[in-house]
Amino acid sequence: MGYPTINYKPTLSGETDQPLHLQLVDLERIESEGYMRVVHHAGERGYHIKLVLNDREAISLFVWNDKVFKARNTLARSYGVIPIEEIEVDEEEGDRLIAEGSYRLRNGVLELRIEKTYDETVARPCVCRYRLKLKGVKEYISPKHGHSARPEYYLIALRSHKPP
Repeated sequence: MGYPTINYKPTLSGETDQPLHLQLVDLERIESEGYMRVVHHAGERGYHIKLVLNDREAISLFVWNDKVFKARNTLARSYGVIPIEEIEVDEEEGDRLIAEGSYRLRNGVLELRIEKTYDETVARPCVCRYRLKLKGVKEYISPKHGHSARPEYYLIALRSHKPP
């Protein structure tokens, strides 16, 4: 399945573990909803919000802090479309499952519905809604992934409330 992409011409080049069209998926133009989980990977300071697209693919959205779980404005970096296996938590590697729930992404609005929490990072179930606004594309050479062109989005809080 093809996804809408951001019109961006890379300035760097090199080996990569993910095709450019999967890195540059335009989240403001995607319409999807389904299962979501929040994972903290060992050695990282932030959290990956993994949005399941279908039985083969997910989107990984990285946030540097817990503001996203408190309905506060923050910044997120998209790691694009990833294989579904990458939503799994590898506890032997030190990964932790932080929360689970569902999401809806439609018309540039991301709704995160946290239904189960497993860590004090997310204190209780909640619903947080954000308007996505593309900040730009961060391009770099990653020791882990090679050449990377990662869209960064402002997450502008719309509202938050406890689910019924």
